[in-house]
Amino acid sequence: MPANSSSSGQLANKPAVQTRQNVAIEMLTPNADLDFDLVDASPPSVAGQQAGEKRLVEVRIVFTKIGDIDTVHECFEASVYLEVRWREPALDKAVTTVDTSSLWHPDLYVDNCIGDLKHQKEVEVIRVESGDTFVQEKHSVRGKFHEQMELSHFPFDTQDLTVTVCSNLPNSAIDLHEMSERPCRVLTNTFMDAQEWHLHTHVDATKALIHSDSHIGPRKRSALRFTTRATRKSVFYMVNIWLVSFILCALAMCAFCLDQKKLQSRLQLSFILLLTTITYKFVVNNSIPRIAYLTLLDKAILYNLLFLVLLIVWHSTTGQYDSRKIEKFAIVAFTAVYFLGVMVLGITVLCGV
Repeated sequence: MPANSSSSGQLANKPAVQTRQNVAIEMLTPNADLDFDLVDASPPSVAGQQAGEKRLVEVRIVFTKIGDIDTVHECFEASVYLEVRWREPALDKAVTTVDTSSLWHPDLYVDNCIGDLKHQKEVEVIRVESGDTFVQEKHSVRGKFHEQMELSHFPFDTQDLTVTVCSNLPNSAIDLHEMSERPCRVLTNTFMDAQEWHLHTHVDATKALIHSDSHIGPRKRSALRFTTRATRKSVFYMVNIWLVSFILCALAMCAFCLDQKKLQSRLQLSFILLLTTITYKFVVNNSIPRIAYLTLLDKAILYNLLFLVLLIVWHSTTGQYDSRKIEKFAIVAFTAVYFLGVMVLGITVLCGV
């Protein structure tokens, strides 16, 4: 099969200089003898599509390799395999070879690619048992793809990984559908970021309309969004960041074991733990995404800091009173408030709020 290489998001079939490409028809079942060439017949671009006819184009995608998932810059690296197939009535006659440069084409491209894509293409003409003829293109695409990523639930976040296939033709001329008899797939054994992410195997195909402006005015273009998902493995962040912060907060309750009259000792212990937590927060900043809003992990650490501040305020204002009843009440109250906050964060994670 002839293979064309390209370095853009375009998946077109027409080269800059028009050349004739003769592709042999692949017979899926035995059929009549083939005795002439289509290039001597009437132009298929005219015979194959009537005025105003909306072409059905089936698309299938296989995520063959997914590389680095960059949540901060909202992109991911991937290699994908695309199959594009459409009905071509002009090829229903018995032929042996066809000139693909003169056929109708869906003029597809990848809408959310970043920079240049490495692209290879093969073209096949297939006839089924009923006599219907289809043109099928096979594209191997590799590059970076943009994806809007949400980190509010970091490190319990699940990110969409989407490749958007769009047509340059208006929506009235083409109808993109997922290929029904062959499902889309994700090859998980080639996933390069498996230490940090769990890659899902399911692919969702969603039809969409891309609104764009052209020299003739605004246009709606048909598109298919193929989406798989990756869930972050949160054990590292919970053990190395949140658990350490939790232990520091738990140690702050030891200040109640000191004599109530020794206010200086209580405040010294509380301030040491507070400064330690703040220092640790700056140290672990290199391990968490730097974004403009608070993640769930940020909220948990800030809650621990607020808890330590409240303990310091309590020791400062009640140190002059010598009451064991107040001390017991404070221990129970602070413990209950802290674990209530931890439970709220836990419910937030489980419910995905």
